[in-house]
Amino acid sequence: MFRLLRTVTMATVLAIGLLVVIGHLTAPPRRAASTTSTTTGARTKRKPAAALTGDGEKDLFTLPAVAAYLNASSDNVTAAVYDEVTGVTSLYRPGVTEQCASIMKVDILATLESEAEAQNVTQLPSDQQVLATQMIEESNDDDAQDLWDFEGGSSAVSAFDAKVSMTDTAPNTEGYWGLSTTTAADQVALLKIIAFPNSILDTNWRDYELGLMTNVDPSQSWGISSGPTAGVTVAIKNGWLPNDPGTAWQVNSIGWVSGAGRDYLIAVLTFGEPTEQDGIQTIEGLSSLIWNDLAPVRP
Repeated sequence: MFRLLRTVTMATVLAIGLLVVIGHLTAPPRRAASTTSTTTGARTKRKPAAALTGDGEKDLFTLPAVAAYLNASSDNVTAAVYDEVTGVTSLYRPGVTEQCASIMKVDILATLESEAEAQNVTQLPSDQQVLATQMIEESNDDDAQDLWDFEGGSSAVSAFDAKVSMTDTAPNTEGYWGLSTTTAADQVALLKIIAFPNSILDTNWRDYELGLMTNVDPSQSWGISSGPTAGVTVAIKNGWLPNDPGTAWQVNSIGWVSGAGRDYLIAVLTFGEPTEQDGIQTIEGLSSLIWNDLAPVRP
């Protein structure tokens, strides 16, 4: 869980600390999606030659089942999906900004990798590898703070985000990285830099980050992993933040799904759910529908 790691006033710290502790104690156990198998190591880029998608060429969020589901979810959701098979991007409530919580850790690591590549470095020092592993796989906040500080904080992340056209993402300038804001579309733009070939990060760095994202702790593999079947690659990072436990949780899930004729990026951000589990269920319901709608069909 994202924790505010710096102090403003003693009263603020005590209030925030109590809030996070309450959220931690009252949050239901997180679970891994039972039908999904995540894999480690290098990614497998796929574009099936013998299959076409039935709905991938449409705006996924206007499909009847998806639209009905989202209508029932009120205004708590914003989402984006990029289908690599067709090149189509679907957006739901584009432009809506949400707090990042721990999905910011993907941006933190990508920024660090970009800095290393600019210096012709091929891998992180061993101590930074330990921090990066724990930050992504275990969602460790202290390690995220260390890497955020090392790479230059909000100014460094902002510079990287500008390079990858994340125009609606605002890294928090006070050092509260989890309170940075973003959009679902920007998160998909970030995922493109990690999942697919580009001029910002080479294959070595992309595979490194994807390797960590495909090996997250099973208790944190909920969310956009819902729907994909066994053997499908799911690179994932989730974030959860109890802004006001009982009334307003921030629950986010982003990642890359590849296998069984699909190859897509997805980001689902939710705010205003009364519990963490409510946010998880909202994301997983939408994720399952997207997975089904992107099922390949043969001509």
